[in-house]
Amino acid sequence: MARNTLNKAILLLLSCLYIHINAATVQRYSGSRIFWDSRSPVTVFNSGGYARLIELQDGRLLACCESGGIKISFSSNKGRTWTSPTLIAPNSNNTPNCVPDLIQLADGTIIVGYNPRPSQPYTEDRRFGIRVRRSTDNGQTWSNEIFVYDADYIFENGCWEPSFLQLPSGEVQLYFADESPFIHNGDQQISLCRSFDGGLTWTDPKRVSYRSGYRDGMPVPVLLSDQKNIVVAIEDNGWEDVGDFVPTTVRTPLSNNWRGSTYVSGSSSQRNRSINHNYCPVAKGGAPYLRVLPNGETVLSHQSKYGDGDNMKMYVYVGNKQAKDFKAMSRPFYQGTTKGSWWNSLAVIDTGIVVAVGGLDGKIAIAKGYPMNQFQASYSTPNVDGKFTSNDGYYHPAAKQIPMGSETGTFSYTDFAYDTSHLYMTSIVYRSQARSEEPFPDGINLYIESTGASTNKPVSTSYKLSVLPDGTLNVSQGNGTTWEETVLTGIVTTSKVATSNYRIELAIPWTEIGLSSAPVEGNITVNLETLSGDGSEQLIESIPDASPMKPATWMPLHLIPSQDQTGINSPSAKAGGEALYTLSGLQVQPSFKGIQVQNGKKTLRR
Repeated sequence: MARNTLNKAILLLLSCLYIHINAATVQRYSGSRIFWDSRSPVTVFNSGGYARLIELQDGRLLACCESGGIKISFSSNKGRTWTSPTLIAPNSNNTPNCVPDLIQLADGTIIVGYNPRPSQPYTEDRRFGIRVRRSTDNGQTWSNEIFVYDADYIFENGCWEPSFLQLPSGEVQLYFADESPFIHNGDQQISLCRSFDGGLTWTDPKRVSYRSGYRDGMPVPVLLSDQKNIVVAIEDNGWEDVGDFVPTTVRTPLSNNWRGSTYVSGSSSQRNRSINHNYCPVAKGGAPYLRVLPNGETVLSHQSKYGDGDNMKMYVYVGNKQAKDFKAMSRPFYQGTTKGSWWNSLAVIDTGIVVAVGGLDGKIAIAKGYPMNQFQASYSTPNVDGKFTSNDGYYHPAAKQIPMGSETGTFSYTDFAYDTSHLYMTSIVYRSQARSEEPFPDGINLYIESTGASTNKPVSTSYKLSVLPDGTLNVSQGNGTTWEETVLTGIVTTSKVATSNYRIELAIPWTEIGLSSAPVEGNITVNLETLSGDGSEQLIESIPDASPMKPATWMPLHLIPSQDQTGINSPSAKAGGEALYTLSGLQVQPSFKGIQVQNGKKTLRR
């Protein structure tokens, strides 16, 4: 009997070795992914367009938009509520003021720039131009209009879309798209004016980017975290075989700072297509916006209606510290199939929260996104009863660490905890009339790679736990090629179904997934999917760039050591939980893709 047991153990070990050898080891996914809490977007302006937002030095948020002139609004609670709009640059002389941008300088001065655009009939005394207004009292009062630049007086030779950057030296830069040098063709360049006195006076414009025969437009500059390179996101319609605008970056070393007569031409190595078309065919379209995260990574947005008829959507990507290799595509707003999101922008606030500012159906709304490069599990022993109380001790104070739903409209929050014997997961899914019946039910898929194996196929240490709203659990295990159903009898599942939502809670013994104890120093990785079914089809929302068949693309799960393990108390959560979403180099938040399953076939849903 002992010999038979030994032989079985040897056979199992050989089988596991074969499975791991058969599944190729690949490079693990790196970089942050953004999770958008878009269940209830907050309206900032009831009407308007081209909105921009910044966080002020006093902690308030300041937003601006075009709406019968240039309006501003403040928030003292990180965007939950907003003041009534104030008009600071009214229209006059049949010349609407449009497309504002704003910046707060190091000395506290706030500058709002905008673009006068004369209406027909055109007259030579009313020109397309760039103007600014300044506030030196935190936005309470504003200066008279300050002249920066005038283009021609007709639309075909106008100028457009101002955007600001301040350098460490104090120099303020104002970038804009400019057609006025090209009165005999439809070309457009990116021009730059500078101020060395806090926006009171401005230099003549200088060309910084131009592709002959095409239209560089809508510039948004940043200084990278290395403090050595200026990068400007633009829209560029000159890329071969694209036939549309494409998010693009042009750049210069800060040591050069656009000096001399040189500029980024169409063939320059300093002009880079931001998103590889092979990575994402939808990465066409204009209105790019670029920002830098506290950890140095970059975030880029643009608008596109590709893959969804005529519905304009806002797409967001995460790039590296050089503002290249953008990936982890996500959409901040769930728009169904009828709403448009036009002339959007991004802001980075607080401890690294990304705010998407969208023009939704004529209103200006915001949604917050949380960049993460790993999930967190706090040390606690929740009561696994399908309910939630603050005593359960999940990582987020409201058990809302991981928001999802912006792709499919099935909004959910998931969180983790652990103790010496179990891994715990809780998910609340806002779904009325949730169904557990086959085919195409609702539910949650939790994938676990218990050793963090970086493979391109599920292996013996990879597990898939599928939980239906009624608590039914189905488990699969990797075999080196695909998933095979198995039985893990020690896992506890509970569920509570309400009128508008259902909650699932799991307690997974470490021993059931091949571990003798909690892997506090281990490399456990996880993946999540939310399923929305109606009996005829099923929508699946997952972590951006995460494949259920490729553990190397899953998210690391960091088990926060307890005081018993370290002698140090775990950090307490900030009220509201937003301080938990910091970019420490360990933490990351993902974004999502929508997958539609119909007649057994999965297709990307846009």
